[in-house]
Amino acid sequence: MNPAPLPDPDGRLACGRDAALVWDRAAAGEAPDEHESSCPHCRAAAADARGLDALVHRLAAERPPPPPSVLDTVMVAVRTELRPHDVLTLPSPHGPARLSRAAAAAVLRHTVDAMAGVRARSCRIEQVTDTSSGESGHAADVRITVTARFGVDLASVTARVRQMVAAAGEQALGVPVRRVDIEVVDVFGGEW
Repeated sequence: MNPAPLPDPDGRLACGRDAALVWDRAAAGEAPDEHESSCPHCRAAAADARGLDALVHRLAAERPPPPPSVLDTVMVAVRTELRPHDVLTLPSPHGPARLSRAAAAAVLRHTVDAMAGVRARSCRIEQVTDTSSGESGHAADVRITVTARFGVDLASVTARVRQMVAAAGEQALGVPVRRVDIEVVDVFGGEW
């Protein structure tokens, strides 16, 4: 089978027929008109269209088995979403409740951002494990990085951040904060 000559930029075959029309009619299974039956360019274009249509339908009907790694990849993603290290466990009268670490960290960062002279950069919350029993407790250790306005008293600002984070942990989140580590990573000038 000789492939049909490429249509010109206007989409016409060498005989002048619109290539898209010839392809559409052939793909729809319509009988060729008088010109298409006798024209070698139209016959070649129609044959190409029917061949491509048959190939597409055959490939669409095939159900190739997925590679073995697909199941493993999906299960890793599912397990990653369910990992307990991404949530804080909180006591509740109805059983343990879970709180996303990212949401809890956002609340604590917002608390710091509302304070004058300091802005939160990052916040990590680790639920404390009781070393005597090995059980995960409900208290948390918080590590927060901040940037402070140039000229503020860093000792008093960090003490205030420590108090506010501990209070927000208990009051807003229901997580008693056992320890707050603060790292000042930058300074900024003026008001922010």
